[in-house]
Amino acid sequence: MSALSLPVWKALLLAGALAATSCDRGGERPGDASPGPGVPPGLDGAAAVRVAPSPGVAVLDEELVDQAGQPVRLRELAKDRVLVVNFIFTTCTTICSPMTAIFGRLQAELGDALERDVRLVSISLDPAMDTPERLNHYAEKFGRRPGWSFLTGGRERVNRVLEALGGRAPIKERHTPITLIGREAEGRWVRVEGIASPGRLAEEVRAFLARGPAARRAGGG
Repeated sequence: MSALSLPVWKALLLAGALAATSCDRGGERPGDASPGPGVPPGLDGAAAVRVAPSPGVAVLDEELVDQAGQPVRLRELAKDRVLVVNFIFTTCTTICSPMTAIFGRLQAELGDALERDVRLVSISLDPAMDTPERLNHYAEKFGRRPGWSFLTGGRERVNRVLEALGGRAPIKERHTPITLIGREAEGRWVRVEGIASPGRLAEEVRAFLARGPAARRAGGG
């Protein structure tokens, strides 16, 4: 049996149906219908995925708090790495569990690149409720490894970060599935809209790695 609990599998299937109502099928690429490892068959087929450049994204030098209660600056997490960001909250009953489960599977897709070359970041849309303790408990359910941070903090600070990233949702229950992937130092970002499989997200990350410092190190440059 999968490491994911039965309720999470149900949430994954539900999210596919929910996302299908809000995503533009016209943005699908070949292969979108193929689910990644650990994602139930039909999930990506139900939820169209659209990937597009995302100009204007900014990584603020704001101090937030991670799942261990440690102060963290998002800009430090992004330094010399590809940053992969999603937006969740722990009391969400629809798309947050599927999105978090996909990040959990993405860790395996990234292998040794996780933490060394790539950082995964899940930012709470409900910082008043999502204390570090709650986030830590939530993260453990999805097998968080080093290189994946869950962030919360004071509402004003979190909102500034969300606004700069383009992930703020005035009504958190109505937020849509978004993943940002990019390099802060280069100002290059893509916005993945929809419930993308771990394999699809890994493909987008590798496109950044192929042009970044990791590729230059591998080539001896």
